[in-house]
Amino acid sequence: MTAVDTGMAQALNAALRDALGADERVVVFGEDVGRLGGVFRVTDGLRDAFGDGRCFDTPVSEAGIAGLAVGMAMAGWRPVVEMQFDAFAYPAFEQITSHMAKMRNRTRGALALPLVVRIPYGGGIGGVEHHSDSSEAYYAHTAGLKVVTPATASDAYSLLREAIDDPDPVIFLEPKRHYWTKEPVQLPVRTGPFGAAAVRRAGDDVTLVAYGPSVAVAMEAARLAEAGGLDVEVLDLRTLVPLDDEALTASVRRTGRCLVVHEAQGFAGVGAEIAARVQERCFDALRAPVLRVTGLDIPYPPPLLEDAHLPGARRVLDGLHRLLPASPRRAPRPLPAVEARAPGRTFLLPDLGEGLAEAEVLEWKVAVGDPVEHDQVVAEVETAKSVVTLPSPFSGTVTALHCGAGEVVEVGAPLLTVEEPAVAAGSGAVLTGYGTSGRAARRPAARPATTTGTNAVHESNRPTRASASAIRIPLGPSAGKFVRGHRDTPAVTIWADTDAGNLLAARAALGTGLMPLLARACLDALAAFPELNSRVDADRQELVRQPQVHLGFAAQTDDGLVVPVVRDADGLSLDGLAAELRRLTDLARRGALPAEHRTGGTFTLNNYGGFDVDGATPILNHPQAAMIGVGRITDRPWAKDGRIEVRKVVNVSLTFDHRVCDGGTAAGFLRHVVAGLDSAC
Repeated sequence: MTAVDTGMAQALNAALRDALGADERVVVFGEDVGRLGGVFRVTDGLRDAFGDGRCFDTPVSEAGIAGLAVGMAMAGWRPVVEMQFDAFAYPAFEQITSHMAKMRNRTRGALALPLVVRIPYGGGIGGVEHHSDSSEAYYAHTAGLKVVTPATASDAYSLLREAIDDPDPVIFLEPKRHYWTKEPVQLPVRTGPFGAAAVRRAGDDVTLVAYGPSVAVAMEAARLAEAGGLDVEVLDLRTLVPLDDEALTASVRRTGRCLVVHEAQGFAGVGAEIAARVQERCFDALRAPVLRVTGLDIPYPPPLLEDAHLPGARRVLDGLHRLLPASPRRAPRPLPAVEARAPGRTFLLPDLGEGLAEAEVLEWKVAVGDPVEHDQVVAEVETAKSVVTLPSPFSGTVTALHCGAGEVVEVGAPLLTVEEPAVAAGSGAVLTGYGTSGRAARRPAARPATTTGTNAVHESNRPTRASASAIRIPLGPSAGKFVRGHRDTPAVTIWADTDAGNLLAARAALGTGLMPLLARACLDALAAFPELNSRVDADRQELVRQPQVHLGFAAQTDDGLVVPVVRDADGLSLDGLAAELRRLTDLARRGALPAEHRTGGTFTLNNYGGFDVDGATPILNHPQAAMIGVGRITDRPWAKDGRIEVRKVVNVSLTFDHRVCDGGTAAGFLRHVVAGLDSAC
């Protein structure tokens, strides 16, 4: 069988169909699940296929549905019931918490309750009151219930089959906004048991914990973070009860940072429990406090304010950068100065729903000059229907209030303007050990000299005035990697001088630059010594040899050195290498380097000769295991056939992680590179 694009609703339908066919004790019932096939068509066709004795409609009574399920499960059936919408389940809460959750304990294990309560939950569809909520904390807090929430179509199928087979009651929370999200799936599929989390994206810098509808948001935030040089691991919990403590702990202990994201309110939410567990189990490994990005602590808002309530990728990205302050969010192009500010953004009165065209501003919660955060309540307004608080869609400083308290404002009219601070831009993947921090890191220009009589005194040498203040410049995006590389990697540097005459002759004969020739020598050496194209998995104490060489190289731009990455460089000819090096250098200098060429390098070629530097002992570009450095080519005395001559000489250094190889292997690699340069033509 081949994988077919399948939506989550289709996968759930297939799981129910297969379970009904496999076990005659399985029954499906609820409001509109039979003839209609469910509001979201998850039960479509089941009544026709299995009859109204196995799939049937019930009266509009959630408590009655839950009570019937308890009785049928006690009698040996395996009921699967639907609550239609998340908040519709609250009338059944007494049955769920007092009877479903307690029966096994009440009977000292004599009676199990193999039943599943399916609840479409979460936001994102613009549902009206009682049709969107995030209720997972209620169920997770109730001992005796298992709580499951899939994020993918394949997990939806697998976890629902697992839930139906389970001997205990399972609350099955289905993220309704992803019912129609498709992915290639080959059904039937089993993706893992309850209590097994899934790493949706591996990373080294921070663990982003999510579940259900928030997994897609976390993946998008991780993708955006990658463009800024952050390597984010996304952990999908899959089941909240049981919780995969082992996977959670292992991931956070490896990355040292943790951010939890979910749609439900933050106070006493599932994220608080996760944060507490991480703090208890990983305290000695944490490099920053555990943070949460959640919904607001308010009743679920009207549809048109839903986007302001739900955590989006940008809010998650903000949280990630709070955990890694040395890697600020980067603008696509650098701004001219650290103090530059982006243009103000104006918050317009949103459409508050139900045909309302205006609202009265009751009270401002902020004033001009106040700082505001994203989603901070800035005003309270009254419509013909209710009093509503308005959260700011922007963060920054309030520069204008466009109306006063007591004024009636039409929908679409300006409320306030916020000036957002610009972030100092980095220069892409900054060369570890030699990169700059962008424009902000440059030395301020010296003040002009002041002449008094015949004695010239430079202004910078005058005593500092009491009113003068120190200049504060944010650390660049490479700062965190410097610290990590220096702390975590036992690096050693060895070097050798070589006659560069043949290298220069080859450049002239082939009509190419030095960089392609240097790169070819490195690639040939890596083929002979693959240990240097590796990374170390410290948690598993394993050396991971990379199957391809993704070659990073230093490129000078107006904003400092960056390291573009030539993907699959070992498969390119010399001409192909030269063309790709030129292309990526041009993109880097224009600030248009694609994300896939900013990260992922497995080995770095660092040509610092252009800065009139002979040699260096750089910090490795974590998690790479090696870096070749090439110094300037200079005239130096050189012994040749017993004679001293002035020759063109270059210093070539190798910095390597001593865990990947011993000194003999490293020396062999360096000799191979030097021999390649010596025989370049």
